Amino acid sequence: MVSGKPISKELIQQIREEVLKGKSKYQVAREMNLHPTTVYEHTKDLPNKYHREPYISGKPLELLKELIKKGYVYTEENRNALRSLQRFFPQIKRSQFKGKSCYYLEDKNKLALLELMKQNTSRIISFQDIAKACQVFNTDIEIHEKRSFLGKNRWRRPRKIKESISHYESVPKEKQMKIDDFFGRFLHSEVLSGSSSESSYQGPTEE
Repeated sequence: MVSGKPISKELIQQIREEVLKGKSKYQVAREMNLHPTTVYEHTKDLPNKYHREPYISGKPLELLKELIKKGYVYTEENRNALRSLQRFFPQIKRSQFKGKSCYYLEDKNKLALLELMKQNTSRIISFQDIAKACQVFNTDIEIHEKRSFLGKNRWRRPRKIKESISHYESVPKEKQMKIDDFFGRFLHSEVLSGSSSESSYQGPTEE
């Protein structure tokens, strides 16, 4: 096997022609009794027959099919697989809002946003929240869609206010009954009837 020795221009041309015919560089070196390094040195600019093109299989392929079908993928798992897809397909975008990540096709950003709103119902409760989400996904939704979404969530806030108010009672129930009884008898006393300048009525005694 020839190695480390200068070779003629004719031999170099023959090596290159054999590679261009479709033979692998290793095969050319073997057939011409040359060291593989010699062949590689003179064919650096030529592609290797067995150079593998990138391909997708396994979990990345499943996620790609889901992206094509739905337009988006919400998942806390398989981040490495999704990131590898982004290297091959720049049309796949990623956005994150309130701790939730989404991978989606570039032209499906609105669809991905609407799905985000469904999944974060309890965390998007104002027009400001929706505006921030729209900014993250670089899109917008109709005003009636915003009002409809917020209308479904509006019951949460009044309910919390009512619950907080119900914890405060200015007068205990038993004491309130005594006060009501006092005013009831007072309204029917002689003081209001004017039949006497002084009322013989005395208020309730403390028990």
